[in-house]
Amino acid sequence: MKHVKTFTLTTALILAGLVIFSVPVKAQPKASSGAIFTTLGDGTAVNHNQYSSTCAVFLDGGPGPNAPAHAAGLDNGEYYFQVTDPSGKTLLSTDIVANRRFRVQNGVIVAYTGVGGPVHPIGLDQDHPELGAITIRLANATCPTDFAQTPNNGGAYKVWATPVTSFVGDPNLVDNPCGNGCFHGFMPSASKSDNFKAKNDSATFCLSVEKQLQFVDGHTGIGTGWLFNVTDPLGVVNAYFTDDNGFLNICGLAAGAYTVAEDPNSQIRGLYVNSVQLPLSTTYSFTWAAGQTAPVILFQNLYGNPF
Repeated sequence: MKHVKTFTLTTALILAGLVIFSVPVKAQPKASSGAIFTTLGDGTAVNHNQYSSTCAVFLDGGPGPNAPAHAAGLDNGEYYFQVTDPSGKTLLSTDIVANRRFRVQNGVIVAYTGVGGPVHPIGLDQDHPELGAITIRLANATCPTDFAQTPNNGGAYKVWATPVTSFVGDPNLVDNPCGNGCFHGFMPSASKSDNFKAKNDSATFCLSVEKQLQFVDGHTGIGTGWLFNVTDPLGVVNAYFTDDNGFLNICGLAAGAYTVAEDPNSQIRGLYVNSVQLPLSTTYSFTWAAGQTAPVILFQNLYGNPF
């Protein structure tokens, strides 16, 4: 009988071990394409992302400003959004997550689908009217009551958007604590974000990037619509494109560590930061703190003869 008990216990332990080790590991959420950014209600960009009121800030999304026509927009589907301080630690949205929901189709925001609270007003996006694109105000109809003030001394905020399928928690709650590396139910690896300011005395900076092309015949040109991925201090990766003059300016950024990267297969010929030449690389990482000079980054690439 003792032998039988020992066998039974051993067998149970083995089976338990099999059960333990056969538990599937949850896959990391897939990063979505495209970008989100803040605008006025009609989709008009605001200089340096500085707004006179939190009630004037609208969420926009798609290929991103200055993106070429073939650039990827947001992945189609349903999304939640939230507003926090730049660190992500303090949630500033005050309605339940389910009321902060929108739909993406053809790469742009086409519908506000929130339920369970005062509606978030919408606007018509002038950039993609042919796609039925809209903008959504970050604050709901009770603004300014709805929108909590940021603890950041300079009035800096961060807006996030994440696919509903990647959200961690209960959307019927306002806040969803979710452990280290997760912010109120939003995982940086699956989210898009943008920083903005609602007043001007901010300890933030503007990141400036320039793209120059060196052709094989010796002359120099500008790189328009050139994609750069910028990783913020929370690990969120956002796609940006240079404008018609080959420049990219991102403002309202808070202190912390950033990485700016272009296609690793680019034929890099020069990398300069604040006019100082650095070793060749398609990636530049830096840490910014209040009082420091904001980085101005120049990437030079070899480009085929256009003639």
